[in-house]
Amino acid sequence: MPNLIWKNESGEYEVFGKYRIVPLRPGYRVVCNDSDVGVFSSTRTALSWCIADKNYAYNTARELLRTDAKWSMLANDITVRAAIGDRSKNPEQRETILTKLESKIIHKKVLENQLNNYVKWAKYCQQRGFENETARTGRGQSNKANR
Repeated sequence: MPNLIWKNESGEYEVFGKYRIVPLRPGYRVVCNDSDVGVFSSTRTALSWCIADKNYAYNTARELLRTDAKWSMLANDITVRAAIGDRSKNPEQRETILTKLESKIIHKKVLENQLNNYVKWAKYCQQRGFENETARTGRGQSNKANR
């Protein structure tokens, strides 16, 4: 149970016997022991938060939640402003709006890269947690049993 991740009949993910990832429109709410943690933009980031919390990496979990919230707000802002720019009849106003969006799009990409790094870290931690499978044997140990 402490390593189990599965999807139940109601469409929620049961994670490690302690967390639930509930699909919303939009996003995914994480619940830990019947306590609301927050809403994430994807199951990848929600599950990464669960892995960080399970491994006592509280600072990483907090930063992951903060970065994901920033990314979600920025993505929504870009979508709304781009729609306003597209509907604008004035070409100068449209150009101004689209020019201002460029820096936000770049910042969004930076946040996506940070989230991807957190997800990669969580995958590594999860794999390492299964009986430390990523550990390598040293040169000093005898490998006669493997021959």
